[in-house]
Order: sequence, then C-alpha cells, then structure tokens
Amino acid sequence: MVLHESKRITVVGAGFMGCVIATMYSNYGYEVVLNDVKEDLLNTYAARALPIAAGLARSAEEARAIVGRVTTEVDFAKAVDGASLVHETIHENLDAKRELFNRLDALCVPEVILATNTSSFLLSDICKDVHRAERTVGIHYVTPAHVIKTVEIIKGPKTSDEVVQWAKAFVHTLNHVGIVCEERPGFIVNRLQFAMLTEIYRMIHEGYAVPDDIDEAVRGSLGPRLALWGPLMCEDLVASKSTMLAVTDYLGGETGQASFDPSAVLRELVSADRQGATHGKGWYNWKRPYPELVEERDRQLADLFEWLEQRKSVESLRAVKC
Repeated sequence: MVLHESKRITVVGAGFMGCVIATMYSNYGYEVVLNDVKEDLLNTYAARALPIAAGLARSAEEARAIVGRVTTEVDFAKAVDGASLVHETIHENLDAKRELFNRLDALCVPEVILATNTSSFLLSDICKDVHRAERTVGIHYVTPAHVIKTVEIIKGPKTSDEVVQWAKAFVHTLNHVGIVCEERPGFIVNRLQFAMLTEIYRMIHEGYAVPDDIDEAVRGSLGPRLALWGPLMCEDLVASKSTMLAVTDYLGGETGQASFDPSAVLRELVSADRQGATHGKGWYNWKRPYPELVEERDRQLADLFEWLEQRKSVESLRAVKC
C-alpha cells in the first residue's frame, strides 16, 4: 500500500495517555492535532502537558513551545483531515474503540495508518468491521510513554508487513524501540506483568508474604537483573537449564499449578545441552569465556546497586503502608 507522507498526526483521546503521546509527538517535530469529544479535556491539555514537556525539554521556554505546537480540535472530521497517522488513545472500552475505528475507516483516505494504543484488546476484535484492516496496527506505549523506550508494535491478522515496518521506523524517530509481536491476549508486556502480579495477589491472599516484603524481594533481586538483561539472558547468566527445569518441575508438583509447567521449549534446550553461558550456548550463543562473563555480570550489577543506593529511590517514593 502507498503510505501518506505528511508529518501530521492526529491523537484521538485527550486523557492521560493521549496527553502524554501528543506531547511526545510534538517534541519530536510532528504536527499534532489532539481530538476529544470532551472539550474540558482539550481546554486543560496545556496545563496537564506542561510537566510532561518539562521532562523532555532543556528549558521552561522550550517546554511551553512543545505544548504550544499541539492543536486541539473537538470536530472529529477536521481533526483527522490531512493526517498520515491517526492514533487512538481513548478509554479501554471495546465497543467505543470499534465504533471509532469504523468511523476512521470510512473517513480517512486509504493511505492513512490507523493505530491503537490499547493495552489489552486484540486488534482483530477492535477492527473486525474495518474494511481496510491492512492499514491498522497497534502502537502500544508503556507508562510513562515519554520515558520508557520500549513500544509494542502489534500485528493483527490483516496488518500489512509494510505498515509494521513503517511503525517500527516511526517509533525510532521518537528515540524509542519497537518490538513486534503477533496479537495475543496481553501482547508481551502485560502478559508477563500480569503473570507475575496474579501470583503476587495469590501470595498476599494466602498470607504467604506482606506487600512490603514482596516489593523488597523484587527490588533487591529480580528487578535489577531483569533491568540489565531481561529474563532469558538473565537465566543464561545465572543458572543452568537443567536447574531451571528441576525447579519448575518441583514447583509444579508441589503447587499443582499449570502455570509452572516449563513447556517443551525448556526440555528441548536441556536435551540439546544448551545450558546457558556456562556451556557457551543457551537462549543465546556466548563467545566470551564464562569466567569473563561472570566478572562483567557482577560488575554491572554492583554498579546498578550503587547507583540505586545513591538515588535513594525507594525513600523518595515510599508510600504509607495500608
């Protein structure tokens, strides 16, 4: 398909995410129109956006300029006219999103890309009645969108490869990184996040541990390692696949929970002797000797813990216990 070449973007939905996304697009030089049916949200956009822009700008004057470049428009047809991308950021209501995409499909010329920031709904459900579904895509930012660089690019069953590649290139212009995934419930980030959270909810319900101790456990162990390397590279660096298989099998047997089933993929790695960094191959192929990897691994962790301690991050944000 031929894509629209203008630098005009329309953000539909002026709530929390729409406010952040419109401001971010403006910061990176795009002509932004912000639309909402609620005029009060449009009228308060500048006041809500200024703290966001301040985090992106080098001065108060520049922050005001970023916000000032965003045009607010309550008229839907006027708002989307001339846009190359229309990015939907309305509340998480499937019927409302379907209605909106049907209107966009009828109103926008075929070259316009239609994106959704949904964090939960499948693109095929949102766009089930859209006639030109090849131009629909998920561009899902993680809060706070202007700070967190990872963006999920969701490919629906009818989304064209050209649109997916355009979306990846587009978020790159925002100094973000697009990760592509086929549509699945929860995509990547929320699927992982809620798998962890539902287990945490269960722990609290069963009196297994209190919230503060759970947070401390993650802050002091899992969190820093995951921040540096992600879960699979981390596994390669800290444990053998045989150990991971033994632990998951034990947890599955003791708890009876299917969520601890390691699935065939881990067993295949063990069978292939892809044990991780100790063996030079696991999820990744490792070129450096294992002692060198351990030394570098530990240095990176020590540096991160030192930085966290200097920042006093927990103390500055600590809430009152319930």
